[in-house]
Parts: sequence; structure tokens; C-alpha cells
Amino acid sequence: MRVDVFVVGKEEGFVVAPSGAPLPDEEMGVLGDVRFGWTVDSEVVVPRLDWQGIAKDIDARGYSIVPQNDVSGLLGVPEQELRAFYPEFHLPNAA
Repeated sequence: MRVDVFVVGKEEGFVVAPSGAPLPDEEMGVLGDVRFGWTVDSEVVVPRLDWQGIAKDIDARGYSIVPQNDVSGLLGVPEQELRAFYPEFHLPNAA
């Protein structure tokens, strides 16, 4: 499932919703400052969250709230897959 992750306040928590889906204004107003953070595919995140529970929340309300300390479960692929961002892992070109 491709989801958008929204940051609540000063990273006090996160709202997860289906990618491109509008958030309910009234309910987000209660949370305060909610702004777009990033988009991620739940199939390529680090398996640290209960994605079945998040999917149930999304089915029921259209979004799910994730606490601040669980942000690592909302991040993308593991570091070893991000070689473009870590040049020390690139093999030198053969001459």
C-alpha cells in the first residue's frame, strides 16, 4: 500500500493516509499543524510497525496516527539499498 506520511507539529507524531487521499479537515484541526512529510510504500519499509493495524485504521477512518517514537517504521528501504546516497559503498570504476 502506498501511503503519504504527514508530520504533526514539531514531529510530535505522524498521520498516515492512502497516497493522494484528502485528510478530514475537522479531525486534523484538532491535531494542530499537520503538514506533508513524504510518501512511502508499506511493502518496502523497515518492518517495525503493525501495518495490519494501520490498514484497519485507514479502512475505518481514512487515516492512522503513528506516535513519534515509531517513526523508524515509516522510513523507506534499509541503508544498504541506498547506495546512491552513500558513495563510500560504491565500487571504484575499473580503468
